[in-house]
Amino acid sequence: MKCPNCQHENPEDSIFCNECGKKLELVCPECGKANQPGSKFCNKCGQDLTKPTQAPPVDYSRPHSYTPKHLADKILTTRSSIEGERMTFRTIC
Repeated sequence: MKCPNCQHENPEDSIFCNECGKKLELVCPECGKANQPGSKFCNKCGQDLTKPTQAPPVDYSRPHSYTPKHLADKILTTRSSIEGERMTFRTIC
């Protein structure tokens, strides 16, 4: 099961994410009830939880809303090595 918080792929029987520790729950798109991982139908309203839900719109003014956590962490920890070399231009006479 993919963690909705950090996108880490966890074993199907996991209750908590192995990466960030957040509780893994399937939230019903119809009524908002939290269901156990692996549930096929909502415990409250019977909504099919196996259907793919429409992704929320991407807010491009907030990069953390669409950048995967593992990629953002990698960029931030290797910032100095990916910035590139700064060169100065001088006139050769």
